[in-house]
Parts: sequence; C-alpha cells; structure tokens
Amino acid sequence: MTILVTGGMGFIGWHTINELSNNFPNERILCLDNLSLSELKALPKNAEFIKGDIRDVELVSQLVAEADKGVIHLAADSRVLPSLHNPDLVIESIETNVKGTANILVSMVKYQRGATMVYAGSSTAYGNHATPQSEDLLPRVQSPYSATKLSGENLIKSFVETFGLKATVLRYFQVYGQGQPKSGPYALVTGIFLDQAHKGLPLTIEGTGEQRRDFVHVKDVARANRCALTFNSKGNPINIGTGISYSINELADMISRNQVTLPPRKIDLPATLADTAIAKAQLGWDSQISLLDGIQEMLAN
Repeated sequence: MTILVTGGMGFIGWHTINELSNNFPNERILCLDNLSLSELKALPKNAEFIKGDIRDVELVSQLVAEADKGVIHLAADSRVLPSLHNPDLVIESIETNVKGTANILVSMVKYQRGATMVYAGSSTAYGNHATPQSEDLLPRVQSPYSATKLSGENLIKSFVETFGLKATVLRYFQVYGQGQPKSGPYALVTGIFLDQAHKGLPLTIEGTGEQRRDFVHVKDVARANRCALTFNSKGNPINIGTGISYSINELADMISRNQVTLPPRKIDLPATLADTAIAKAQLGWDSQISLLDGIQEMLAN
C-alpha cells in the first residue's frame, strides 16, 4: 500500500516519513515537496521523492490516486511573523494553505474515499484563550497564517459532512527537535536559541520572556501523525502537545545564561498549553520526550 506525505522534506515531514518507514517497512511512501523552504534529505529505502507543489491540481490528483493507505498533509506556508508585517504574503498563504488543501480534498473524494487524510492543524487557532486549551474552545485567530490554517480545518469538516471523507485534524503546539529551522521565516525559538548558543552569542528574548509555550518534540509529533493515519476523527481537531508549559525565560535558562532582551513582538500569545485528554483517549497517543531531555540532546550534538 502507499502513503503520501506532503511537505515531506520539511522539519516535521522528514521525521514523519522516517517514523512511517520504521513502522510500515513494507509500505511505499511518496514524499511531495516543492523545496521552496526545505532541502533534499536522505530518505528510507521505501520512500520516493517527488518535486512538486500542492497547488498543482494534476500532480496532486495523480499522487492521491496512488495513496490507498492515506495522505498526511503537512505542506503549508507557515510564515507567521512575515505575514504580520506584509499583507501581500497573505495571498501566498491562501493559495497554499487553502487552495492546496482543497486540491487534496477533491482528489481524496474522487480516488480515495476509503483512506484517511491527516491534516497538520495549528494551536494558533486558540489565540489568546486562557490555558489549558481544549478542542471545544471557539477559535480566536490573531494572524493571517492562523486564519488560513483554520480555513483548511473548516474545509475538511465540510468534506467530511458532505462527502463522508475520513479525516483527522491534529493541532500541533510548539514543535521542536533535531532539524528545526534556525533562521528565516520558519525559524523557531528553540532553534534560534540553540544556534545562538552554539555560536557563543547571547540568546535574544523578545519582551518579558514570560510568554509560556507547550513544547512538543518532533519525534512525538511524527508518532502522532502515524497513529492518526489509522484513525478517523471525522474532521474534529485533536491537540498534540505535552500538557506542560514553560516560559521563554525557562527555556533560555536550559540553554545559556548569556541572554539579552529585545522589544516584544507585534502579536505574541501570552500562553499555549494543550489539553491532551482527547489525544490520549481517542488516538492512544501521549508525549514521551520531555523538553529538558530534548534540549540536552540537541546541546550535545
């Protein structure tokens, strides 16, 4: 059988492909990526790379038609910070995150109604809701990126209701781990801090540093993607986090005491913290790697 992973050369995508290969060694894995913000990486023997874009209707149809075990849809334009300053980037996000998702949904209905689509949602849907954040909260999007990712969720739910599509939506919290972006529009605070520490530079803390985040290791996220491939949430979201939050100051202290403070971001959520009850009960998934263990492993490498 065949699994399609979109955005497979990205940070989460590459780990997901390796997780799938380790657990489904006899399955064929298709990796679709346009390499616009990622690089070619070594793939397992049962994985095949296809350079292409999810906005390409013909290519998406062809690949989905082969993906009889399911589709894990990770490809996205997730440039949160640039979109806060340049509204022109919103059009790109809509093209990729909304139209691209629609292309996959249409192809799933045409060719793979019996397979499951796993969608990479985002905890940014919760906005400034108080913590812990559970899936029954009404969305409070605060950035154009968040709006496009939530639009993808809504499209999926409509296809579930209208066409009986099987789909599971996973809302990732703050994903970190080996291979995380260190610079550019996709840079993560964990990656930035570790890169600064390795270069002997001070860690740059934006604002007070009391913003809190639920940091979840990329290997745990990859495992959640694999579990979701054989589960149908009927388009309802499932939080993928640890249920534990740390402040940016606490994160920085794990890495280096050499720190400086910068002005706060234009929009910066006060806190994220996943209610993980549904993931545990329905998906049979729980995080296994603590933030301290994950950071210490990366500091050692």
